Amino acid sequence: MSLRTIGGENKGEIFKMDDWKSLLVLLFVSTFGTLDAQQTACTKATMADVVFIVDTSTSITQENFQKVKNFLSSLVSSLDIGLDAVRVGLVQYSDKAYQVFLLNQYLLKNGVLEQIGNLPYRGGETYTGRALDFVSTKYFTESAGSRAKGYVPQLAILITSGESSDEVEQPAKKLRYRGISIYVVGIGIQNTTELQQIASKPSRKYLYSIGSFDDLPDVSTRLLQNFCIAIENQIQAFAKQYADVIFLIDSTENMKPSTSERIKHFISQVVRQLDVGLNKHRIGLAQFSGIGKVEFLLNTYENKEEVLDHIQRSIAFTGDSLHNESVMEFLKETFLMNGAGSRLSEGTPQVVVIFTSSGSRNGIMEEAWMLEEMGVKVTSVDVEYFDVVEVLGQVPSKVDQIYEVESTDLVQQNIVSNIETSLQKLYDLDSSVPAVCSSATVADIVFLVDESSKIGSKNFQLIRAFLLKVVNALDIAPSNVRVGLVLYSNEPRLEFTLDTFKDKLEILNYLKNLPYRGGEAYTGLAIEFLRNKVFTQEAGSRKKQGVQQIAVVITDGQSLDDYTEPASKLRRESITVYAVGIKNITEGSKLDKIATYPPRNHVTTLKFFLQLSNIAWKIKKQLCNEIVTKTFVVPLRSQSLKKGCVDIEEADIYFLIDGSGSIYPSDFKDMKTFMNEVIRIFQLGANNVRFGVVQYASESKTEIIIGQHNQMMRLTEAIENIDQIGGGTRTGNALSSMKTLFKMAYRENVPQILIVITDGKSEDGVNQAARDLRQQGINIYAIGIKDAVQQELEEIAGTKNKMFFVNDFDSLKHIKREIVQEVCSTNVCKNVRADIIFLVDSSNSIRPTEFQKIKDFMQSFVIKADVGLDNIRIGLIQFSSEIREEFQLDRYNTIADVQRAIQEIQQIKLGTLTGKALTFAASYFDPPRGGRPELKQYLIVITDGEAQDSVKNPARAIRDKGITIYAINLLQANNSQLVEITGTQDKVFFESEMNFLEKQILFEICNLQKSCKRAEAADIMFVVHGSSGVTDLQFKNMLRLVEAVVNNSVVGKDKVQFGVLVYSSNPEVQFSLNSYASKSLIREAVFSLKPLSGQPFTARALSFARQRFDVNYGGRASSLAVTRILVLITDEPTEPSDRDNLPMAIRALKEDKIVLITVGVSKASREELEEITEDQERLFFVQSYDALENIHENLTQIVCEKSQPVCSSHVADLIFLIDGSESISESSFSIMKTFMKDVVDNFVISRDKVHVGVVQYSQEPQKEFYLNEFYSDTIIKEQISRIEQLKSSTFTGKGLKFAQTLFEPANGGRKYQGVSQNLVVITDGYSADKVDDAAMALRRNGIHVFAVGVGIVNSFELFRIAGDAKRVFTVENFDALKTIKSTITSEICEPKDSANQGCDIDLAIAVDISRRMHMQSASSLLLKQKLQMFLPRLLFQMKSLPNISCSAGSPVNVRFKFQVFSQTKEFLFNSDFEDYNEEIIRKFLDTQTVVDTYLNVDFLQAVQEKFFSATSAKVKVLLVFSDGLDDSLEELRKAATAFRLKGITALMSV
Repeated sequence: MSLRTIGGENKGEIFKMDDWKSLLVLLFVSTFGTLDAQQTACTKATMADVVFIVDTSTSITQENFQKVKNFLSSLVSSLDIGLDAVRVGLVQYSDKAYQVFLLNQYLLKNGVLEQIGNLPYRGGETYTGRALDFVSTKYFTESAGSRAKGYVPQLAILITSGESSDEVEQPAKKLRYRGISIYVVGIGIQNTTELQQIASKPSRKYLYSIGSFDDLPDVSTRLLQNFCIAIENQIQAFAKQYADVIFLIDSTENMKPSTSERIKHFISQVVRQLDVGLNKHRIGLAQFSGIGKVEFLLNTYENKEEVLDHIQRSIAFTGDSLHNESVMEFLKETFLMNGAGSRLSEGTPQVVVIFTSSGSRNGIMEEAWMLEEMGVKVTSVDVEYFDVVEVLGQVPSKVDQIYEVESTDLVQQNIVSNIETSLQKLYDLDSSVPAVCSSATVADIVFLVDESSKIGSKNFQLIRAFLLKVVNALDIAPSNVRVGLVLYSNEPRLEFTLDTFKDKLEILNYLKNLPYRGGEAYTGLAIEFLRNKVFTQEAGSRKKQGVQQIAVVITDGQSLDDYTEPASKLRRESITVYAVGIKNITEGSKLDKIATYPPRNHVTTLKFFLQLSNIAWKIKKQLCNEIVTKTFVVPLRSQSLKKGCVDIEEADIYFLIDGSGSIYPSDFKDMKTFMNEVIRIFQLGANNVRFGVVQYASESKTEIIIGQHNQMMRLTEAIENIDQIGGGTRTGNALSSMKTLFKMAYRENVPQILIVITDGKSEDGVNQAARDLRQQGINIYAIGIKDAVQQELEEIAGTKNKMFFVNDFDSLKHIKREIVQEVCSTNVCKNVRADIIFLVDSSNSIRPTEFQKIKDFMQSFVIKADVGLDNIRIGLIQFSSEIREEFQLDRYNTIADVQRAIQEIQQIKLGTLTGKALTFAASYFDPPRGGRPELKQYLIVITDGEAQDSVKNPARAIRDKGITIYAINLLQANNSQLVEITGTQDKVFFESEMNFLEKQILFEICNLQKSCKRAEAADIMFVVHGSSGVTDLQFKNMLRLVEAVVNNSVVGKDKVQFGVLVYSSNPEVQFSLNSYASKSLIREAVFSLKPLSGQPFTARALSFARQRFDVNYGGRASSLAVTRILVLITDEPTEPSDRDNLPMAIRALKEDKIVLITVGVSKASREELEEITEDQERLFFVQSYDALENIHENLTQIVCEKSQPVCSSHVADLIFLIDGSESISESSFSIMKTFMKDVVDNFVISRDKVHVGVVQYSQEPQKEFYLNEFYSDTIIKEQISRIEQLKSSTFTGKGLKFAQTLFEPANGGRKYQGVSQNLVVITDGYSADKVDDAAMALRRNGIHVFAVGVGIVNSFELFRIAGDAKRVFTVENFDALKTIKSTITSEICEPKDSANQGCDIDLAIAVDISRRMHMQSASSLLLKQKLQMFLPRLLFQMKSLPNISCSAGSPVNVRFKFQVFSQTKEFLFNSDFEDYNEEIIRKFLDTQTVVDTYLNVDFLQAVQEKFFSATSAKVKVLLVFSDGLDDSLEELRKAATAFRLKGITALMSV
């Protein structure tokens, strides 16, 4: 005979009768050990209201009901029951709920136990929802004994064994929303979905699902331990707060005796209302009269009586003094110190009450900011007007709160209530949320919080409050912002994952009761945990869906382990890391090593935890800015960077990279990635920008010599193949070696640039070698990493402006923009002509120091701009409630004058009427006030507050004049208003340190003057006639016009080609399209041209020119679809005898799709030129040859816009999904159709190139035409023109779902032929239905989705559609669609991963063994051995599947995913889809063979969610090894059908 222990740790252990003594010992230890553990766990759980909700339906037999009663008795026996201790209530339920006893009925343990013993068995059905509602209304009320108002923990414990007959989710949610924690014990319930809907989160703490009633004793221990700790945490979280109160009497002016007495009486009255003591409220008192005098410190007296006695007897007022010390410095150095009794560092609130007269009040209160920044509350009482009290709050607006009261009694009450900071106030949810947070709707954010012993419980209370305020500002929902939390000390503790909570209120309730445990701080271990366990798909991360990943690390002081490498690894995973360092952080650089670059945006260092309340607003805004900026700004700025660098047509750039032994392989890889990303921004070519690479350590090694690789692919591959050499760090020697290399690469007038990257101090001198290079004319940029020495970097670069530093190699990607911008900005503002007006907020919310920073920013900006009345003009307007013109655009001509005028401005210090100021500023761009509307004009708005009037219309009026507006947000400004001002998010700058903004704004102003920078791809033929009377000088003016177009083009055989013919009676080719491949040669040839004598036969010349576009003359084949442009320049009408030939010549040119541009001078016929172009935009006419100079810019712009690259070799399927809803006007709908036609023009439409289809949607989608209907661009454009608008509501989700069908092979889709699949969605509003699932399905099928939003600001719905921020485009109105045409075209045209997903198979594997409980341990072991032997072999064979369906040469690519789904509805193991890996298989089997798993509906639903969020293959298979079905066949069929509808290829059960 043998016995098996069931429910214990050693479940498989067997005892024979011979071992009975051992068995008895085991029973004794387990029984008494359990009781002891329960009592220990609950010793500190001294106060709570606990309601048991007990299921007594027929799902529980009478025998089992007795076991439930025993379980209840066991729990109650471990609690401290009493009136002021734990109160217990109990409800029974089946068909209806039965009130057994309320919380205030039985206040002795014996009485409660007796009631439990007498519980009747009732039977009936299970209505759990009804019971939960009953408990909410009858039990958790004040009259029933609930003490919720006193912050006593509220708990409900539900015990049930059957599924409910009514709905449970909403009743449970109501309870949880009230802050009531619900614990659920479910017995024998296989489908735990319902239990999860009831229980609080996370389930591992609140849900206990067991197989049988015999397991209840085991649950008792775990449940007690968890809920007693929760009670203890909540008691700790809501512990009463005391304060340190310092009264300061300003006695600088002679005070009347009566006033002195009133002050003493007032202070005494306040003190009498406080609970004073060394562990309660502490009181200090001082006077100040130019010099401080301490009456008594915070730790001088131990009780209220001693304090009152001193106030009444010992105060003598000192009167005026000649000294002039700082009041706040006196308080900081005398009272706010540990030795003076201040508990500031412990987190005890600090309150200073200042009694001052109106004469000295302003001076004293100006300094109050010093204390407020330390987290000290400052209250001022005017001794002359005792009926006014002013509290300088910590509100972001910094505006004084003034309470007007009728008597000093009310003033006292206000002060007492401020001192007695209630817990409610501490955990109050701040209703003021930064406006930008309303836009920041999609992100995954995890908080990592240090809970080590150095913090202390009071400071941790402040952390709880801080987290509450930050989380409350976020838009939390499963599809929006998700939040996770990890606490750490000796080890990290996962509080909740990103997918634990579905709504904000439950997170906030959880945070209020956050546990604090203490211990030592191991920050590195915690950061590593974050990377491996929290930012994972299994834990709810949506990284693979393109959702931003953000970590906020809150740490106190030093870590006992190294966190540099773990932090670097975390950042490498594309997780943005913020660091908030408190108290013991002395070196900001230590936090820099945790946080993302730049530290100025991601690191916040504080001295005391009390300062957290000051920075809550800042952190909220930083997080929301990050979310919005990364989606809506970063992609645009990346595009503008590339566009801004187009002017760098020629340059020779060497990278000199440190390959010494101190650099890790991963760091070296970061360097190579950085180089390749920089290279991709420039125009690479033998005659354009060339790159080389030299690696150095002890010696230098030339890896790539300049000119060796002039094609992008070859160069980037060569860089990828560089191997690290290792050794010392001789930077000086390496710099010396560069002289020869640059001499070899020399090209006349071509800039030479050296970018040095090093991670440490050089072993030799660098100064002389760097100086020699600079004297050779080489521009040097120095990048220092990790241990690089700043002075050395400065010696290398020669100036701080060309020196950069990051803490780790993974941060190189963040300085790419800064370096490239610097390289592309050399002398870029020289000769730029523009008008710039600063509109500066000088309201009273801006401190004098901040106002000076604004002035410094403007002065620094002016130095870098080419200021002058003929170049950049500067104007300045200040605004508050009033508006003040400081100077107009034409007032100053020199930098010095502008700087002096800026320095002399005085702050206005009133309200913030930004709208009024914008209206005022509009006229300052007009000629009467020095404006030059023909040039680019800019308004730079700098503000720190929310406008008190409307800004939308005044700002739009300015933008409608063609003026670009930038806005600089100084922390408190309202982002929504700033976007209304600028029109787009990318023109709003958030940075708190303005000196980093000037470069960015100047780069945009100086580099992006033109909407089109350079003609990039075209065949351009100039047809020039100069009449017989034209002088050489006049003809040269014509040629300068040709030169201007040449200068504004990227010349090359694959870029822009030029040809010229001069004509009179007969045309003569001066040079053909393929004659010259460089600008200098073309310019030389142009200026050698001479006019031909004779009459102008223009028609003959045009016909001749048409032939010169042929491939035989250097033109490019029509199949390449390169734009062909003919520019006619003439000063006479065509000869009458040739006039009749003109229409036929024009028609022939148009049939060949040659773009015609005409320039008429003097006697030329405007009518004739109009006939040629048929477009006023492409016709230019001037009265004289000298006036030709005035049309240079407009002509080059037109040529540029027409000469953008065409996807000539691209093969693609392109579908437009266009919004036809009623919110779009007819004219806007027409513009959208024109936009589509313009995009079509950028592709070669044919059977073997690009196919186009269109779907229109409104309330329902409608097919306009399929991909395989038309193969001619002309017919497609005609079909687009015929589309009629639907004019109903906006159901984008339906439209997306329908669009998927057009990509099917039957409708012309060529995905299975490896053709790129593209969908361009254009919409002007938010969808009335959900877009997520339909958009995800499109992307999973390899379709690249582009989302264009018109007039929609910061819409994350567009991001949800596209799934990638790079494919989201927003424009202010339909007219602006043309500005994104070339970007969308190039995005579609970029080579992407070929669509050979037919060769990819994603295979998910699970094992269902749900009868293990009845197996012998030997059987279990045998099963494990069989699986370990059989499964790897099977999967390896699958991995080696033969190629039966892929295109030739494409291997089958099988990826495996392993999942173990437990009975508690949690994934115990969930890998990604990965290649065959025996280590992963082993871990999977180790987990699988020790738990019970079930093939039921829950399993299929959970697997489905994880499966489709991870797969990207065409073939999707789920393979389940099962010991039999664990749910009804019908239910399983339904679940399997849902799987198939989602797109699974096969669901197999073995």
